[in-house]
Amino acid sequence: METDQEDFLMKKLFTIVVAFGVLPMVACSPVETQARDSAAALSGSIIAAQTRYQASCAANPSQQICQIINRGVSGENALITAVETYCGWVVTLAPPDPNAKCVPVKSAEAALQTAIANAAALTLQIKGAL
Repeated sequence: METDQEDFLMKKLFTIVVAFGVLPMVACSPVETQARDSAAALSGSIIAAQTRYQASCAANPSQQICQIINRGVSGENALITAVETYCGWVVTLAPPDPNAKCVPVKSAEAALQTAIANAAALTLQIKGAL
């Protein structure tokens, strides 16, 4: 049992060290790049957690990890919406234009920064549960 707890603590410590090591690099990049990177990290952690806990969450969706995964999905959706708003992209039912350029809407920047911060926190939470 102690080995599992030690492994968990080591994973958590590693995640924190990596997050703080990457933070200075992320802080220098444009906000839309930060958003893309945050979305990718969150998506990856969600997929890993869903893969690992699919059967367990199907049997008992009230488990804490299942709730964390669901919050991660909601956070990812909020981040995507914030990026679309910040970049001035019109959302339709058609697939987005992969060549669309971001035209920043400065009034939406604070909401995007908040969504990025929430995505980073959710990523750490999910990875900590893995």
